[in-house]
Amino acid sequence: MIHLPPSPPSVASRSRGFSTLEVLAASAVTAAALAAVTPLFMQHTRLMAEARRERIAIEELANQAERLAAVPADGLDHHLASLAVSPMADGLLPDAHLDAVRGDSPVGPTVTFRLRWNSPGRLDHPLRLVTWLPNPGKGRGGSP
Repeated sequence: MIHLPPSPPSVASRSRGFSTLEVLAASAVTAAALAAVTPLFMQHTRLMAEARRERIAIEELANQAERLAAVPADGLDHHLASLAVSPMADGLLPDAHLDAVRGDSPVGPTVTFRLRWNSPGRLDHPLRLVTWLPNPGKGRGGSP
């Protein structure tokens, strides 16, 4: 009599699904990937919020410079002394503070606007915008 090797089990008799060990291994890999990626998402969220605040601050400084251009020469000092952050920027930039400093350059008189707000690095290093004033002898609105 000839003995044949046992035949492999049929497809119907094989177990289907995943073993507990396979499920645990897949869960561990997934948890490790999430643990590695979550801090990146948090950092991205913080950076996007700070970029938004900086864009708002730049727009505020540009608006202040445009308002300054409309002030008559004799009201310039009064305008600079009464500077205030707009309500929109004040609501979006925590503890915002705006000031301006007059100066001179080889091109002519300048005003430097400084805007700082309560954000990492922004209280000590305000965002600045320099605008040039018309030469005193030329009058406001004249060409230099």
